[in-house]
Amino acid sequence: MINEASKNNIFIDEQTAVKIEQFKSILLEWNEKINLTRITNSDDFIKKHVIDSLMVINRVCVKKDSKIIDIGTGPGIPGILIKLLRPDLHVSLLESQRKKANFIQYALEQMKLTDVIIINDRAENAAKKRDFREKYDIAVARAVSSLNVLLELCLPFVRIGGTFVAMKGEDPKQEISEAKNSIRVLKGKIEEIIDYSLDNENKRTLVLIKKIGKTPADYPRRPGIPAKKPL
Repeated sequence: MINEASKNNIFIDEQTAVKIEQFKSILLEWNEKINLTRITNSDDFIKKHVIDSLMVINRVCVKKDSKIIDIGTGPGIPGILIKLLRPDLHVSLLESQRKKANFIQYALEQMKLTDVIIINDRAENAAKKRDFREKYDIAVARAVSSLNVLLELCLPFVRIGGTFVAMKGEDPKQEISEAKNSIRVLKGKIEEIIDYSLDNENKRTLVLIKKIGKTPADYPRRPGIPAKKPL
């Protein structure tokens, strides 16, 4: 793992590598009972989960002690992996499914990982709450939803001046074009598009959206509406 990470200019020390291996073991054990990931091969797990997740803090400037929220985190990826590499960050993990939230709670307890908040709710609901709305320096989403949907679900969590990082596939140009209206309405601005690959294959992109103004109170709309009727 350490060698694989170093190929991508990511430094993982021995202690962190042990914690990541522990997380992988717990996840794969639970995966036999509930569906948490389709990636079960060890090498693929390191490349497609660990390295891919850590690219966020490798390629994006994340200041010390920043508040970061992982929206639609599933089994805690990328949020838990980011926290393991950057213990200084204050991480929140948002997951609507109770079974996955229970797994995250168990994994955090087993790893004795603190300063992580689990939000078991839909983004449409949580983003309306005072404790979470516009409270984060960075929001990250690895979900498969299109960018115009993700923007409505994620940008309301970001403070003005903060950044939403969408982890996308090889060529997000079409998605970006379709998201122009949602970027405008939700008070965002394309900041940067970062291309990278995992071991010279699996080309990926980070789309960075800067929050330049206060998101109107009407957004996000009711649960399910952003996906059914994207802006």
